[in-house]
Amino acid sequence: MAYLHEDRAAGGREGGSDAPAAWRLDPVPLMSVGDAEADPLYEVAGVVITENHIVIAQESTGTLRFYTHAGVIDTVAGGIGEGPGEFGSLQWMKRAGDHLLAYDARGDGIAKFSLAGRLQSSIAVARAEDHLGLRTLDVFSDGSSLSYAYGFYTPTAPAVQRLPRTLVLSDADGALVARLFDMAGPETWYEPFGNGGSAQMFRFFGRVTAALVIDSLVMVLENDSYDIPVYGRDGVVRDTLRPVVVPEPAPLPRDQVEFIREALLDSWDLGDQRGEVERMLVAMGMPESLPPYGWLSLGYPDRPPVTAVDGLVWALRYGGIPREGAEPDGPEWFVFEVGVGQIATLSSPDDVVLYDVAGDLAAVLRRTDLGEEIVELRRIVGR
Repeated sequence: MAYLHEDRAAGGREGGSDAPAAWRLDPVPLMSVGDAEADPLYEVAGVVITENHIVIAQESTGTLRFYTHAGVIDTVAGGIGEGPGEFGSLQWMKRAGDHLLAYDARGDGIAKFSLAGRLQSSIAVARAEDHLGLRTLDVFSDGSSLSYAYGFYTPTAPAVQRLPRTLVLSDADGALVARLFDMAGPETWYEPFGNGGSAQMFRFFGRVTAALVIDSLVMVLENDSYDIPVYGRDGVVRDTLRPVVVPEPAPLPRDQVEFIREALLDSWDLGDQRGEVERMLVAMGMPESLPPYGWLSLGYPDRPPVTAVDGLVWALRYGGIPREGAEPDGPEWFVFEVGVGQIATLSSPDDVVLYDVAGDLAAVLRRTDLGEEIVELRRIVGR
């Protein structure tokens, strides 16, 4: 595959027959899991489409659940614990070649399973000695991994900060191989608390960030613009992804901020914490414009601003903003191919989280009005 040098114009084809295709998710699922009282889902951490199964990772139980494409449970792997193939905090599951890899944040461990659910190996990813902690983000097909290292931060005054995260590469055995560079972290409000402590909260309308693996490359989204640079493992930019038509920055609708804030607060069961959350929302202030990518949320976003599946990059255009008298618009993704640019736009008529894509099939998570989690297999119309 040919890659573009960083000083060339990237971002896809312009106009005519080379314009990006318009894809949409069919609202009628081909199969669903979680809508039966006997088999509910809770804290879904990942969904993968394989040739024979829809595999659902569930943080609440630490399990990988293998369903047939007809929605029938076939195999369950993993569990909560500290033994081989068990998890203390199952954060994500991804496919890499002919394997499923699942990450345990509690021990910085990666468990490798076959596509049929058999445990094959487990490794611990080593922390860089000069950093407080490590979080593994993704895994290359050869088993090596991409993580970010972070330190300890004590605020001296209330402020919005984007603390740097050091991207690091580790080999298939979990040993540190190289440090790439620092990327900006998500916009977060910090204020001093107690004796050397801090209180923090993700900024309302704040920019989130992400780093993922695409083929043998590393994609970094810092959300300062619609540009998404793609790096080699040497830290050199190979490509920059951007929409064919780059949208103008969307100004924050300040006349609607109070309604949006109250609608979001009402959607969370904050209890006695509501007053403190409201105080912090006022104290942190509002940005001038909406971020390019992501989704409005009070907590850490439960949907990624960018996903790399089926050899493509799916960047979520910023949304999730409540409207008076109507539901928020459904999500929309810019679809990029490295070395080509934007090839399509994918839209959904309803609010779903995109987890995996295989050809014209998409695995999505939908939440009901009661908070129930439903995983669905849907058709991508137009692909």
